[in-house]
Amino acid sequence: MSSFVAYRLPEAKDYVYIRSQKAPIVLSTYTELVGKEGFVVAPFAISESTPLLLIQADSIDTKTCFADNLIARRIKKENEDPLSYHSDFENFHAELLNHHFQKIVLSRHVDVKCDTTPNPMHLFLKACALYPHQFICLVSTEQSGTWLMATPEILVEQQDKESPWHTMALAGTMRKDGPWDEKDCREQEYVADYIEQCLADYATDIYRSQPYTRKAATLYHRCSDFEFRLKDGVSIGNVISALHPTPAVCGIPKHETQAFIMRNESHDREYYSGFCGPLHLNGSSHLFVSLRCMKLVGERCRLFSGGGLLDQSDEKHEWRETEYKLNTMMDVLR
Repeated sequence: MSSFVAYRLPEAKDYVYIRSQKAPIVLSTYTELVGKEGFVVAPFAISESTPLLLIQADSIDTKTCFADNLIARRIKKENEDPLSYHSDFENFHAELLNHHFQKIVLSRHVDVKCDTTPNPMHLFLKACALYPHQFICLVSTEQSGTWLMATPEILVEQQDKESPWHTMALAGTMRKDGPWDEKDCREQEYVADYIEQCLADYATDIYRSQPYTRKAATLYHRCSDFEFRLKDGVSIGNVISALHPTPAVCGIPKHETQAFIMRNESHDREYYSGFCGPLHLNGSSHLFVSLRCMKLVGERCRLFSGGGLLDQSDEKHEWRETEYKLNTMMDVLR
């Protein structure tokens, strides 16, 4: 089965279309990305059912984003399950109250049925029109299935070989721009401190910006930017392995919270909260965290969203936050 990718970088007027007749290369660790180039598709956690994939292009085309037939469709949520979320929240929150974790991210999914089978490229172009400031990506492989995302979060990027690398600490969510509450400030600081500690082992010339408010679709997030250069003998694969999954999608401490999520969350995240993007293509790399995304299976779509929990988190507030995030893809389907 052939694979294809369509992606548009933030603020870009054109998108890139990649097609490959070859099966993606299956990798078992992030450090195996050293020296490789192609389009990376990574899961939340590498497993036999969700491998780390590298798509190597047979053809790469650049096309203008133009959504000329934005068809309205009727959609229906099929399995919204607040009881499962309640059970998960109680379970996750107890670990925070017992001081086992500083932070942990709880996610959920909802299945949506469309009255007609949506054309994935039409959805991609609509997402490009709706969200000019986000990374829009449609990727389809036999191993991963077909996914669409409109994500605001950079994992790592480099504009060219002479430029510094860039990453970000993105956390906290508001519907309106305004002052941040203590919980969101604390949550974002945890993520930023974690990233800075990870970079210290692999990077030099590390710059960390002051937190600022960053808009993504109809939501606002608190963000700090980082720039850095790699130490001698270090590859970006080492940095990716240290960073992913960041506390923005997993928790603190990383390995313990990731294992807890995989054992206890009521669904399999698959490629949600993984990352994807071009690696060393035409001299640049742009890897983004796979957020605000959905998996497309015929007339049904599975939408994912999540939020960071701290010891003071409130279940109703966290549920509402996941609803707001789900609307990013719901608006693409409508």
